Amino acid sequence: MLLVAHRPALADDTLSFILGAKTPPLMNSLNLIAQGAGFYQDEHLTVTTILVDGTDKVVPACARGEADICPIGIEAAIQAYDQGLHMKMFLTRASKFGYVIAVLEDGPIKTLADLNGKTIGVHTLTGSSPVLATQSALVTVGLKPTDYTLVGIGMEDSAANALSSGKVAAAALPLYELIPYMVGGMKLRIFHHPKLENSANAGYLASPSILATKREAVGHFARAIVKASLLAHYHPDAAARAMLTAVGKPFTPEDVQRRTAELNAWQDDLPAANPESRRIGAPSLPGMRAYLQILEQAGAVKTHIPVTDIATDDLVAVANNFDRKAIQNYTK
Repeated sequence: MLLVAHRPALADDTLSFILGAKTPPLMNSLNLIAQGAGFYQDEHLTVTTILVDGTDKVVPACARGEADICPIGIEAAIQAYDQGLHMKMFLTRASKFGYVIAVLEDGPIKTLADLNGKTIGVHTLTGSSPVLATQSALVTVGLKPTDYTLVGIGMEDSAANALSSGKVAAAALPLYELIPYMVGGMKLRIFHHPKLENSANAGYLASPSILATKREAVGHFARAIVKASLLAHYHPDAAARAMLTAVGKPFTPEDVQRRTAELNAWQDDLPAANPESRRIGAPSLPGMRAYLQILEQAGAVKTHIPVTDIATDDLVAVANNFDRKAIQNYTK
């Protein structure tokens, strides 16, 4: 059993967490681990989940105060900024830029520049994250939006099938969506962002008002997520079991084995890639600033956005302030 220091018995803090109803399981891995491993409970939190039909509804709902926390790419906050919908990333859910561009390993595409004139699949053309992330990567190798064609290929199986069948020359997706297929034997060449590989662009966001009025509760949430990140590093099998437990459906040893393999394949990109760091989950403000500059130069955003308006690392010290040995010795 995990041993942690508890504060005096008090009523739990409450937070609401909003998700697109069709998000892939691995995207939600850290919050599922935090729930299934009991880390929310350890932090005296009651976290409720709100599901909405479409990720485009997540940021507006959070910004309007209909939910407290949304896990999403920073691109959604960048695009919403002009609409007066202000959100800040206070913790990342990765250690690297989440979107990658994947091609078949035995195909003709050897460099990003080879995508000149090619068709590239993204989730959807109406979503901010896939379009902005892809444009920002390709502009660094000299490709303008007019030099390639973006098409929507959906998520998971539909996206993987579009790539494997040759419908698209490349797929620009979050790495977590490709991990299950790579574990299953799909041979891919993965291109990380040429300029921002080590700057995570996806994480947990909240409005400035929530960060002010519910600061303590959000700090406890962030700590639960960092604990989940470390559990995925030290005990991926226990993390896999916690994920499956949180989903609330029966699962088999084979399910645990498959999810463990996926977490193992993803280790270098998870927040605790360096488990000794005391800044696990810290948004990179220099990285975010560079990202904004790339998007401005590419003409993808029209307004200059101060980086401190969309990201903060104020809660990182709180999130990392706990006994690491308790996670290393986790036996639940």
